[in-house]
Amino acid sequence: MTDLDFVGALHRALDAAPPYALPTVLSAVLSESVGAKEVALWLADYGEVTLERVTADLDPDAKPSLPVDDSAAGRAFLTQAPVVVDDDNGERLYLPVAVRAERVGVLELLLPDSSARVREELVRAAMVVGYVVSTARRYTDLFERVRRRRELILAAEIQWELLPVLAYEADELSVAGALEPAHAIAGDSFDYAVEADDVHVAITDGMGHGLRAALLGTLAVAALRHARRRGHNVLYQVKEASQVVHDQFGGDQFVTGTIGTIDMSSGVMRVVNAGHPRPWLAHGDVVEEVELFADYPLGLFPGIDYREQEIALEPGDRVLFVSDGVMEATSPAGEEFGSERLRALIAETRDQLPTEVVRRIARAVVDHCQVPLRDDATVVSVDWRPRLRRR
Repeated sequence: MTDLDFVGALHRALDAAPPYALPTVLSAVLSESVGAKEVALWLADYGEVTLERVTADLDPDAKPSLPVDDSAAGRAFLTQAPVVVDDDNGERLYLPVAVRAERVGVLELLLPDSSARVREELVRAAMVVGYVVSTARRYTDLFERVRRRRELILAAEIQWELLPVLAYEADELSVAGALEPAHAIAGDSFDYAVEADDVHVAITDGMGHGLRAALLGTLAVAALRHARRRGHNVLYQVKEASQVVHDQFGGDQFVTGTIGTIDMSSGVMRVVNAGHPRPWLAHGDVVEEVELFADYPLGLFPGIDYREQEIALEPGDRVLFVSDGVMEATSPAGEEFGSERLRALIAETRDQLPTEVVRRIARAVVDHCQVPLRDDATVVSVDWRPRLRRR
């Protein structure tokens, strides 16, 4: 059987089956094709703390979990590379399941043995599974329920549905974002859109907590997208979003944010800071807070005039956006996470991909607090690299 035959057969079988039958179809096809004795699909929970097994039985007491930071499956998830473990009955393979740069989960198989060619086919099979899961979640709630170690509050439900794909990777650009607490988000959000000549990035924080903050944040993000998708520049996007928020909330509530557009050819980022914490820039081994003037938050007053500022990026630079929930996260002893901890962590993760950078920072904030966070902590990391010359 050729690579195309194997991957094609799996894709056709998954496409023909009901979305909730994915685990059963996976097991049947891989057992027949490569002699797999065991097949399991694991998805990362919302906070990327554990891997949760996809089964028809969603009884939480009967469903095992694997730690992301201390398991063979977690190693495959974090490194996005296959992990092979010797087993008494053969070898156990853990294959990353992803959609481009967005880490989705891990495909686990127990095989009597495997050749290099078979493992290559299975890596391709895991890629197919990633795209199928991404599509199937529109038809079934199975995969969403699996990812929840505990129930989401309604505000978090709204915010998670608002988010873009959590990571993007290309030759010239990498983007990744993370939110904590994953199950109890208030008004934080982030967004991005990749175009041929520009990439748009935004991080926002709706005033307050709970459902009203989520509705406020949702309105701001939707207004920014509406203006952006009509072809307007970043300054127009911010002005329009601010007016929309004010029209609906009358200036009683507001949204802070940093909204920018990076020119992919020059690396110049045109940005508006609407009362939000400043972004951070990692250039080589130097990490520094970007000096930006902070304008009024969105929706505070009608007809606000915002100013567009520029950040000149150089090849290999990383821009990191955070919400105040990162900077102000407080330990039981009353010590804030603060800029120096963040600076050190940005420097420490300089050689890692944005997906791992944002995960590490989010986990560090949680570990610092040692108790449930009182505010959302949102992190977005963007790497800009010169566009490769087209032949």
